[in-house]
Amino acid sequence: MSEYKSIWVRTGRQKKEEKKLLGRGVKLVGDPHQADIADLSAQIETACNRLHEEGYDVISILPSVSGHSEKGAVNQGGYGFGFSITDGAVITARRRPV
Repeated sequence: MSEYKSIWVRTGRQKKEEKKLLGRGVKLVGDPHQADIADLSAQIETACNRLHEEGYDVISILPSVSGHSEKGAVNQGGYGFGFSITDGAVITARRRPV
């Protein structure tokens, strides 16, 4: 077994309500601008507990982010903007000495 182990956990998007076509109720859709942090924290906890059971000590949890950009209304002169979203975390652990 190796001395170090890294795991990447990925989060989904925060859910938001959106009206269905012709206003016939609502549906839950992933918001492309927000990560589901509650889901991410649960996944980190599960991964850390699994590493502990395998004999590793967590030494680092590093968030990973992805960059995105969007364009505005081109017919109004146009504009664009960039933003980043947390999309997961990298967990690094070291095997406990025997």
